[in-house]
Amino acid sequence: MSEQDWSAFACPNPDCPAYGHKGQGNLRPHGWSSKARNLRCLRCTTCGTHFSQRAGTPLFGTHLPQDKAVQLAQHLAEGNGLRATARLCGVSLNTVFRFARRAGDHAREFHEQMVQHVEVNQVQVDEAWAFVGKKGQAL
Repeated sequence: MSEQDWSAFACPNPDCPAYGHKGQGNLRPHGWSSKARNLRCLRCTTCGTHFSQRAGTPLFGTHLPQDKAVQLAQHLAEGNGLRATARLCGVSLNTVFRFARRAGDHAREFHEQMVQHVEVNQVQVDEAWAFVGKKGQAL
């Protein structure tokens, strides 16, 4: 994404008419949200709301660099334990706890938003039984 391309972002203010609409041309750069000048603040010209480019993500309000957060997410997704992830990524255990909680909450909210009006009428348990049944067989 180029420096001037803000089309991937949308206003996070629920009261704004442009709320959630990406690529409306209503966002302008408005300073920086970190001393390292790597996180851009944006302003919605429709409602005047100021927000970080991390707004609406699990990284909002954290000091984690994006590459470290991606590394944490990859280790957790692979099934590594929290302590092992902390050691492998070189962060504290509490950082891993907080990130896992934030990422999990964000994933749950995303899932609830995207998966709606789904009714399950039939469940096929044969696959699950085949897996469990095979475990009980003697070879």
